[in-house]
Amino acid sequence: MPTLESGLILVKNTESVMEITLNRPDKLNALTAAMYWDLVKLLKAAEQSEDIRVVLFTGEGKSFSAGNDLVDFLNAKPGEPPAAAAFIDAVHDFPKVMVGAVQGNAVGVGTTMLLHMDLVVASEDAKFLTPFADLGAVPEAGSAKLMPAWMGYQRAARMLLLCEPFTAAQALEAGLIADVVKREELEATARRWAVTLAKKPPRALRESKRLMREAINKPLHEVVKEDLALFGELLQGDEAKAVIAAMVNKSKG
Repeated sequence: MPTLESGLILVKNTESVMEITLNRPDKLNALTAAMYWDLVKLLKAAEQSEDIRVVLFTGEGKSFSAGNDLVDFLNAKPGEPPAAAAFIDAVHDFPKVMVGAVQGNAVGVGTTMLLHMDLVVASEDAKFLTPFADLGAVPEAGSAKLMPAWMGYQRAARMLLLCEPFTAAQALEAGLIADVVKREELEATARRWAVTLAKKPPRALRESKRLMREAINKPLHEVVKEDLALFGELLQGDEAKAVIAAMVNKSKG
């Protein structure tokens, strides 16, 4: 495990899942530069580890994340590496599956980081807010492309231009998240998803994620050609043969 500097990130590895918890509840898990760099280190370590197959993001306390710590942002020295940008790059480029569990407020990057995760579950009290225009800024983390593509332009404009918060129910309807559960069920649901995913053949999972993520920028005929080639290749691989052999043996009783 890498050495973490902020003291505000918790991490535990169990059942091939790395669970990363934002642990600054007194500030609603607002992210500092040091926290961002810790997250970058952890994602790199998870990518390189053969034991870690899934990453689960959670937030301690009432809210998932209040976004960037504005005081920390204003105090950044000119010429310092942009920690938030490094984190977004790391999340976007991460090849393994990521799951997010959101309660309370998810503000700014607290929402846009979720666009780069594969499954997000939210509690009924969750709210998603992207107030970039109100702050004199613009949408970040690719949200200007991803949110209109997923939600439709008009709903994305409500969040990115009007800066309206979306409830968990609205986010589910818009396709921003995968499910809404009661607050007391949030941790168990996210954990169950992560563990279920971690038990699947790892290369099949990574390639499936890559195909889904890259398909948006490719013509359909290219996607069909690539997935058929990969399908045949993976069926001849050790992962698929082991799974199929186990299924056959089980059917024989």
